[in-house]
This record gives sequence, C-alpha cells and structure tokens, in this order.
Amino acid sequence: MSGDVQCPSGCGPMEYKTTRNLGIRTFDLLGNILMLGGAILIVNSMELGTGIGDNSKFLFGLLLFIPGFYRSSLVTTDLSCNTCTGVILESKSIDQKLKGDAFGLALNKAKYVREALSASTQEGEHDCPDCGKKMSHISVPLEGEARHRSNHLVPDMVETIQNMATVSRTIDLDGCKVCDLLWFDKAKKEEVLSRDDTIISKPS
Repeated sequence: MSGDVQCPSGCGPMEYKTTRNLGIRTFDLLGNILMLGGAILIVNSMELGTGIGDNSKFLFGLLLFIPGFYRSSLVTTDLSCNTCTGVILESKSIDQKLKGDAFGLALNKAKYVREALSASTQEGEHDCPDCGKKMSHISVPLEGEARHRSNHLVPDMVETIQNMATVSRTIDLDGCKVCDLLWFDKAKKEEVLSRDDTIISKPS
C-alpha cells in the first residue's frame, strides 16, 4: 500500500514497524548452526553429570543457543496502530507468518485464512484501508490447550497463550480477499495466530 494508511478503527494513520517474532523460526544458516551447537552442548552436559566442567559446557551451550534462537526468528515489517495496537498483515507477511509446519502435518494457516475469507458471507465492521470496501469477517478455530505450551524463552507470551486457549479457542479477524490483507484489532491476536505452535483445528 502506498501513502498514509488509516487505521480501520478510525484512530488515524498507521505506521510500518519492523518487528522480530521470537515465536516463529525462519532459515538463517548461522543462527541454525549456533542453535544446533548449543543444543548439543546442553544435552551433552546433562548426560555426563553435574561436575564443574559440565556446568561450563551447559553455560557455553546456552551462550550459543540463545543468540542462534534470536537470529533465526522471523523479522517482518507490518502496519501497526499506536493507539489501538491493531495490526495489518499484507501478502508477504501473511505467507511468512501464517505458514504451515515443516512436515505438512498441520493446516497451512495462510491458505486456510484466505479460503475462509473467500467463502465468508459475514461482513466485517470496518472498511478495507486499501480499496475502501467492507472487509469480510472470519473466526479461526484453534486446537486445544495442549498445543499452547509455554516457551520459557518468550515469557511475556505465556499468559497471552494461556488466555487464548482457555477463554476462547477462536481468533476473530477481518480481511479483504481482493487486496489480500488481514486486520487484527489487537496485536496479541496476530502474535498468537502467527506462532509456530498455534495450530488451526482440522475440520471433523
């Protein structure tokens, strides 16, 4: 999108912000090497015992794993509203953030959301900030609580994930199938749906 993009909730202009999502892994050669080396050292130190040398091996493994984990996390630039914390994902970010798992066992979230928008007959509350037409509304069903295990490396997300799993097992969002964009009225909704360990329920 070009020019000023207005927040669908009427807050005013949105800004492009670059964010690093620690809950999504992406391919980074150095990052993956550091993670692998760190994981091997950590596992090796646990198998050998609890001597002083093992503790130093464990700490060195952590010093490799943590920067590797950070480097291999996904970085995207998305439209964000400073007032309501709403987020717009455009085509590239939808493909990057809402991908399926590496083994093809889980539904591809990007494909699911696009197909749901195309089939939706429910009109959203807001206009598309790109074409000006009403967006469509969808509810994305998530799998149960067991899928949302906390990640100790991302402690600020634990409470959000638990709340999403226990209070509601769906995420509501609006989108425009023509402009291929998604509107999340709260950034936390987008963060939860984007996480690698968030799985969309398969239709029974």
